[in-house]
Amino acid sequence: MSEADVHSIESLGDLHRAVDHLSEKLMLQGYQLRSVVNNAEQHFTQHCPSYWRGQLRQAEQRLSEALDSLSRKQSTSRSGESVPATEEKKQVARWKARVRLCHERIDRARTIAVEMEQNCDKMKGPIADLLELAEVTLPRASTRLTHLIERLQAYQENRPMGG
Repeated sequence: MSEADVHSIESLGDLHRAVDHLSEKLMLQGYQLRSVVNNAEQHFTQHCPSYWRGQLRQAEQRLSEALDSLSRKQSTSRSGESVPATEEKKQVARWKARVRLCHERIDRARTIAVEMEQNCDKMKGPIADLLELAEVTLPRASTRLTHLIERLQAYQENRPMGG
C-alpha cells in the first residue's frame, strides 16, 4: 500500500463515531433494562407479598370485630329467644372469605416471587454482558480506532507528493 486512501480514513472516522454512539446507547438501554428488572423483582418479591400480608391482618381484625359483634348480638337475647343476627352472620362470612382469599393470594404471591426471582436472575447475566460491552469492549474498540486513524493520518501526511 503506497498511498493511504483519504476516503477510507473518513470511513474509519464515521465508524469511530458510530461505535461511540452505539456504546452510549447500549449503556443507556442496559441501565434502563437493569432498572426495570430490579423494579419487577422488587415488586413481586417484596411489595406483593407485603401487600397481601397487610390485607390479611386487616381481614383478621375485621373478622374478629364481626365475631365480637355477632357474639354481643347473640348474648343480648333473652333466655329462650333466638336473635337472628342475620347481618352479623353475613359480616362474619364475608370476613372469613376475605381471610381465605388473602391466604390464597399470599401463597400465590410466594410462588410468583420465586418464579420472578429466577427469571430476573436469568436476565441479570445478559444485562451485565450488555453493560460490559457498552462500558468496556466498545470504548476499547473506539480507542483502537482512534489510534489507527491517527497512524493513517500521519502516514498520509508523510507520503511523497505527486505520486
